[in-house]
Parts: sequence; C-alpha cells; structure tokens
Amino acid sequence: MKDNFFHGFTHAAFGNQVYLDRPRINSLLEQAIQKPVVSVTAGAGYGKTSAVYKFSKMCNADTIWIQLSARDNVRERFWENFLYVISIINKEAAAAFYEIGFPASEQQFQYFLSLCQQAATPNKKYLLVYDDVHLITEKIVLDFLKRFIAVMLPNTCFVLISRTECPLDLNTENLDSKKILAKITEDALRFSYGEMLAYFKLAGVQVDSALASSMYHDTEGWAFAIHLAVVSLKNIPRGEYSYPANVPRFLKSSAAQLIENEIMPTVSPELRHLLIKMSLGEIFAPSLVLTIAKDDSVVKQLETLSSFIRFDSYANVYRIHHFFLEYLRGKQNEITDEEKKEVWAIAAQWCMENNRKMDAIINYEKGGDYEGIVSTLNTLPLIFSAEMAAFALNIFDRAPESIYRTCPGTAVVRNRSLVSLGRFQQSRTETLAIIPVIKSLTPSASNHSILSACYINIGFIDLFESLRTRNYGFVDFFKEAAFEAEKSGLVTEPPLNGAVLSSHVCEVSYPASEADINQFIEVIDQIVPYTVRAVGGCMSGLDDLCRGELAFFQGKLDEAERHISTSLSKAKKSQQYEIENRALFYLLRIYVSRGDTKNIENIIARIEAELQESLYINRRFYYDIVMGWYYIQTGQNERVAPWIKSDFKESNLNSRVQGLEKLVKAKYCTSEKRYHAALAILGSCGGIEPLIMANIEIKALQALCRYRILDKPGAYKILAEVYELASPAGLYMSFIELSKDMRAFAETALREQAEGIPSAWLLEIKRRASIYAKKLYPQILKHSSKNTLLVNVSLSYRETSVLYGLSQGLTGIEIAEAGCISPNTVKSAVKSIYYKLGALNKADAIRIASEQGILINLPAGAKSKTSGA
Repeated sequence: MKDNFFHGFTHAAFGNQVYLDRPRINSLLEQAIQKPVVSVTAGAGYGKTSAVYKFSKMCNADTIWIQLSARDNVRERFWENFLYVISIINKEAAAAFYEIGFPASEQQFQYFLSLCQQAATPNKKYLLVYDDVHLITEKIVLDFLKRFIAVMLPNTCFVLISRTECPLDLNTENLDSKKILAKITEDALRFSYGEMLAYFKLAGVQVDSALASSMYHDTEGWAFAIHLAVVSLKNIPRGEYSYPANVPRFLKSSAAQLIENEIMPTVSPELRHLLIKMSLGEIFAPSLVLTIAKDDSVVKQLETLSSFIRFDSYANVYRIHHFFLEYLRGKQNEITDEEKKEVWAIAAQWCMENNRKMDAIINYEKGGDYEGIVSTLNTLPLIFSAEMAAFALNIFDRAPESIYRTCPGTAVVRNRSLVSLGRFQQSRTETLAIIPVIKSLTPSASNHSILSACYINIGFIDLFESLRTRNYGFVDFFKEAAFEAEKSGLVTEPPLNGAVLSSHVCEVSYPASEADINQFIEVIDQIVPYTVRAVGGCMSGLDDLCRGELAFFQGKLDEAERHISTSLSKAKKSQQYEIENRALFYLLRIYVSRGDTKNIENIIARIEAELQESLYINRRFYYDIVMGWYYIQTGQNERVAPWIKSDFKESNLNSRVQGLEKLVKAKYCTSEKRYHAALAILGSCGGIEPLIMANIEIKALQALCRYRILDKPGAYKILAEVYELASPAGLYMSFIELSKDMRAFAETALREQAEGIPSAWLLEIKRRASIYAKKLYPQILKHSSKNTLLVNVSLSYRETSVLYGLSQGLTGIEIAEAGCISPNTVKSAVKSIYYKLGALNKADAIRIASEQGILINLPAGAKSKTSGA
C-alpha cells in the first residue's frame, strides 16, 4: 500500500486529487518536535491530521499513531486500540503490554514504563501521536495519558491532535515555563494566500486575482473548504465561476450535498456499495475490507477517492474523512438488513482474531448475536473492570426481554457485571428470578452449565455477605451447582475457575473468637468439594489454607506448615493460582521465622516460577506483594517494587485484597521511618478490611507507628484495642513479626504499665518477638553489603563512647566514671544502642557492631574517654 495514500497535499497525484507540499508547516513541526510535547489544535477540515501524518513520513523518527474515538473512553477498548497499533510495529512488546492490562494502577504503570524502556532503541527518536484527543472524556483514560506524557521518556515526543483545547489539563503554563510544550494552532495551519494559489495551479484551476483574493477571504484558509471549492469550480465552465459567500460555513452545512453532486457520480456502483458497508463500522483494515468486498478489484478503486480516504500505514487501516463517513452513514438504507448482519459478523470475527474484544462485542450487538457477546465476555477475567461491567450491563439493558430464553448465557455474564460493580443484592435477586426460566427450557448441556453458574453466583454472594451476617445457610446452593455441572459434562477452565481471595483467607469479621473462625472453616470444608466439581477445581486447597492461616497467626508453626503444604499441593494441581500464591506466602513467613535458609530459597524459587503461569492474571502484582514483604523483613528495601514504594493510591487488584497490598506498603514506610505516611496508608484500610486477622495486622502496625512518633497514649490505646481482638483466638503472629521493634515497644509498655494490656501478655509478646528477631538477624546480615550497615544506624558521640566501653569489658559505673557522666545516662545510652542495632543483649550488641565495622570506625575521642586516657 502506498504511503502517500492519505487525505492531504503532496506533489504525488492519486486519481482526481492533487497534493501540495507545505514546507512552512513541515518546518513548524520539525521545530516543535524538539520539545517533548506538541499540541496541534484546530477545527475540522484544517488539515491537522494530514499535516502531521505527512511530516511523520519524512522525519527521522519512528512513529506510533493512535487514532482515538469516543469508544476509547472505555479503558479496555482504548488499550486494545493501543495494542493493535503496537502489534504492527512490535508483536513481542504488544503481547507484554497486553499481559499487564490497561495501566490504571501504579504497579501496572511501572511495568508498562519498564517495558517501554526495554522495547525502545537507544538514541532513536520516537513520535507518539494521539489523534482526536478531544473525543476522550473518561477520567481514567485521561489520567493514563497525562501520566504517560509527564514521564518525559527520553527521545520521545508526544503529539496531541485535537479539535479543541487539549482536554488532558497538562498544566499548560507550567509546561510553557519549562519550555517543553510546543503549540501549533488553527492560525498556523490555515493555507496562506500563496499556498492557495499554488494549489489552484496544481489543480488546473485558473482564477483572476480579484476572484482569488475573494475566495481566500471567504475560505479563511480552511484546507477542506479550499479543496471542495476547487472541486466545484472545476465542474463549472470557465468564466462562469459562482459560489456562495462565506465558503467555510456553506461547506460545513452542505458538505453532504457537495459529496453527492461532485464526488459520488465518479464512483462505480460496486464501490459505492462497499463504501456504505464499510461505514457500518469504525475499523477498516485491508483484510477486513477485502473480506467484506469479496472482490479485490473493487478495493483497488478506493484509491480513486484519495481526497477522502487515506491509508494509515502505522495502524494498517484505511482512514475515512469524517465528512465523507457521515455522508456514507446517511446512505445505509441502500443495503439490506441481511447484508448489514453479514458485515457485522465478519467484523466481529476479525476483531476477535485481532484481540479487539470491545469492538467485537459492539459488532455482535449490532448484529443481534448475543451468543457472540457471551462467548467474548467469557474470555475476560472473572471480575470485570467497572467500565467493562457498565458497558456490558448497558448492552443487556438494551436487549429484548426474550434474550434470556433465546440466549440464557446472557444471564450469567449480566450477573458477573453486577457483582463486578458491587451490586450483590440486585445480582442475587435477578439470579433467583432467572433460574425458573432456565429450568423451563429444554434440558441441554449448556442450560445445565448456566444453572450451575447461577447457583454458584448466589452461593458466593451469600458467602461474601456472611462476613456481615455470620449466616452460613447457603451450602445447598453450592451443592446444586455441583449437581447441575455434572449433568452438563462441561468443565470450567482458567481464568474463570479461579478463586478470588480476600487479604486473608479466613473471612471472619471482627471481633471473633477461635470458635467463630473454626465455624467459618467448617463451612469452607463443606463448600470446597462442591466448588471443585462445579467450577473446574475452584477453591481447591482453600479449606486447608484456612486451617493453616489460623494456626500460623496462633504461632503454631508446625501445624500451620502441615496444612499449608497440603493446600499448596491441591491448589497447584487444580490451577488455583491465588491459593497457591497465598500458600507460598505463608510458608515463606514460617521459614523466615525459623531462620530456615534452605527452605526460604526453595519457596522463593517457587514464587518466581509462578511468573511463568500466563493464565495467572495478576501474578506480577502478587509476586511483588509477597516478595516486597520478604525484602522489607530482611532489610532489602532497595529491591522492593517501585509501585509499593510509591504513594500512588489506585490499585488494579480487587478491593477485597487491597488490605494486604496496603499493609505491605505501610510496612515499607515504617521500615523507612516514614511513620506518618504509614499511618495514612493504614488509616485508609478501614473501609476495606473488616476481617479479624487483617485488622490485627493493621492495628499492631498502627500502634507501633504511634509509639515511634512518641505518641505513647495513642500507641497504648491502639495496642489495648488490638489485644482485645487478638487474645480470644490467641493470635500472636502479627506482633511477633514486628520483631525487635515490637520487643522494644512491649518492654516500654511493661515498664510504664500500659492500661488495659495484661503484663503476662506483654511479656509473652516480648519473649516471642525477641526470639524472632534473633532468628531474623542472620538473614538480614546475609543480604547486607560487606562493611555496610544493614539499617541506617547512626550512633551519637555518647553512644559510640559507651559502645566502646562495653566492648572493652567495662561496667556501667566504670563507663560513667571514665566519661564523667551519670550511671543513668549510661543505661539510657545502652538501651538506645540495643534498639538501634537490633541487639538482644550486650554480647549481641558487640557482635553486631563488630560485624558491621562500627567498632573499627569509632572516633578516637570516644576511645580515649572510655579507656580513661
């Protein structure tokens, strides 16, 4: 396909259209792209797209051209559009981008940027063009565009083409002040008088100077107006030129009439028929157009309309000028309903083959093919995004009432949409109403499968609601689901068979006793055999994982390891990736608490192996959460994923698991001594995490952060609250894992007799946290650089003096006398040294200081004072 086949002006000629080079515009663009952002803003018909397109073909840069439409306000459609263009340039990069999904969250965005950097060629200039940006109004898509532009990728220029002021709110004044935004406006794009005369000459139209001057005044330099005026003039005998005043307004209101009178008479009936068929859609790929036309000779005739149709080699599609497209859509009554359905079916199939599922669904709906809609939605993850769920619901709301009889599967995906939007009770009510309808239909494998999905939907809604109600009378729904599934003989495969977990698997609200938690586990015991049969292994291993989680938080690590290992084996076999990941996470925590290096390495290898499971949708993000916890716990903060370190709040994970994500973020902030930031994150968990174990972890960390910012009353109050939550079920582990920090906190609370917290409980927490810290320390030391402090240890001059005295075997009184300080001052310094080094006692402090080179580098004055010199 020829690259100069586009609506614009160049010396090359196509059919009955002539083109004009405009060096002035090329020079403007050449200068503009030296800056990171270029906005090209002008009304319809000013040639902004053709100017940028033509320039991109001649400049020394690789161009990625994203043609936007109103449909791109749905994030999935925008992403599919973006990836389709990328796939033409780099299929590997497009596949990697597809895997992470639309970058709505910080974790996805960071992965996206890293993939961009990997795909880019060093020192190569890139143009990333977004055309028709004014059509984008959805905040989530605009936010992505703004963030992507704000990164300022090296050697990359973003070109934003829009009919109105750019809607991205790029903080224009700030961009101008930094000299990183170039603007090309409507005035710059207008044809000059000389350019208009040159165009007349190329077109073979001769006009006297008075008429030319009048035409330029009336067209206002509007490219499309000049072009159509010339088309009209060429069909009028010389000397009889007559056209209405104010050409732009006339042409805008009469474009369809001009196209009908001046353009369409030159078009063959076969091409006219094809053009009207093409107008039924938005994507005009050559292979799709050829399938619709069924005749290559007719497709070749498109070149005769190069005034209105250009071939976009960047996206491998035809682009039809919007004036011409509007005209063609007004003629769709010339083709039959059967022809329309055939075009939509062909277009939907092409879209599915090219991974453009949103467009496939749109074409299926136009053709009334609801089976196609259902099958397409079933290729998506179980939980839809809010935009996709709303998009699907709108389709079903427009569907005829008979649809649930003629295509019962629509009931299932409709209810998935409702659940994805959190409209649980509406979904439950509608599902109960549709079950009798489906039962009244002729029995078939498909209908039994749909009934199974309906029962499963009600069961899971009731399971979720039990968090609030503690009502577990829903097991029979799962039993019915298994019964119907076995009748169907159909097997549900990933990703639809995946269990979606909360931040903690024992979904029991607080407050709760051990009996309450065990009651929930017993219900899961009853449910799992049915879900395994009904949904292709769904929830396999969850019962064992629940038992293991309870034992883990009770500190019964041997029992926890046994249950969790069983869960891991079952989950692995049934492709229950989230359960497998959570089991590995708990095993990692168990082995860290034991200091079991060999098993830690084995578990990390298995966690890394999950990254190769392409059907595990959120594998990268769960990997980052699990490994982020491990890196923080073992002093490897530099290895924590950037999105965890970021303060960005959006998440791509379902809200039920965000508590775990936020907990790890807060742990990172705490480890960096950013206690107020950690408290802000933990405070935002309140509306998300009603779970007993989640709340204990959150509140334990909150209490510690309060202690670190010297808010002891606040710290003790929260610690008393979390004691009340944890003690009925004997849940210790959330405190123990806070290691030396909790040891110091518990010791202070004991000494000051914190109200509402039994001393015996504090002593037990202190003892267990001390043992944990001792086991953890070698792991921290292992990952530290040689002769580099593991944490940001900064001893005062007095502390260094006391530390040296300890290393020399001096008593506290001897150190006080040598340094002319009081014994109490020495005691305070010793406690501070222990805290800063994470030491358990004097010998531990001397060992740690020696291993890290602190004693070697003590100031000379500190040595002399404590030695008595």
